[in-house]
Amino acid sequence: MIPVDYSDKGSIRSALTGVDVVISTIAVSALGSQAQIAEAAKEVGVKLFVPSEFGGRSEGATQGFKGVKAGVQDHLRAVGIPYALFYTASYADLIWVPYATCHLSCAVPLTVEQGLWP
Repeated sequence: MIPVDYSDKGSIRSALTGVDVVISTIAVSALGSQAQIAEAAKEVGVKLFVPSEFGGRSEGATQGFKGVKAGVQDHLRAVGIPYALFYTASYADLIWVPYATCHLSCAVPLTVEQGLWP
């Protein structure tokens, strides 16, 4: 386990140096941060980026978390890093929503050390 400050591109680059494949399992609340992770991955020579796409198809979506996922795909193409998408059906998108919603709506601050959110 390598601690990473996802707001610091240098910290991300340091953590990804020497890594061939990044498989992002980032929480729905932080999906947008994958853009910066992908940029850092490209800069250090990562060969394949797998964004947090586990669930229903999001290509072409413009709203909600699927819209954010589609935006990440657009960014991956713009950055020029090879990527793969894995769709496992909508169930994977929805099963954790009650837990994530509770943490977000209850305004419980969570940290990387707690292992819940980046």
